[in-house]
Amino acid sequence: MMTEFVKLFLTVEFAKVLLIILGLVAAVFVWIWFTNAMAAQMAGWKNLVEKYPAPEIERPGEIFKRLTGNIGSTEFGRGFTVQLIQEGLLVRPGFGRRLPILIPWSKISEVAVSEGTVFGREQNLQLTVEWEKRLLFSLSPQVLPALEKNVPADRFRKVKVPPLSLRELLKEGWKNRKSR
Repeated sequence: MMTEFVKLFLTVEFAKVLLIILGLVAAVFVWIWFTNAMAAQMAGWKNLVEKYPAPEIERPGEIFKRLTGNIGSTEFGRGFTVQLIQEGLLVRPGFGRRLPILIPWSKISEVAVSEGTVFGREQNLQLTVEWEKRLLFSLSPQVLPALEKNVPADRFRKVKVPPLSLRELLKEGWKNRKSR
């Protein structure tokens, strides 16, 4: 009493097509995992884990997800979760959630606070950490009070940002083009 529709799904050809599709999807996920793992290895994340080991127990603190960070010359867009805890910044990378680091407040070498907006959006803070390579995180302006409380004032600097929106930048470029 099987319908033609059910018989279609029980064919060998359908099973082959289904296995090929599942194999391709699995290959994409393996490729993404592999490239993230290789980027983390080349950037030196394991060295950071050794230098800034994180506590084993969970700590209370405000959490900021999907933040951009640079390790050396490698940028990880929206690849980090940062938690503000009493001892410093607890950083969990998207490529190694079981390998967090704890950056003590004293190891933050510079906090660049931008003035104005870029493309109509409020700019983030740029946080630089003492390490042999460049370690930089882009943080939300909501983190500023905690940083001001825990990082010495001489490590803060203001950064000028052009106050133009994208539309204004395009208009300005068009005006300059016409005047030539």
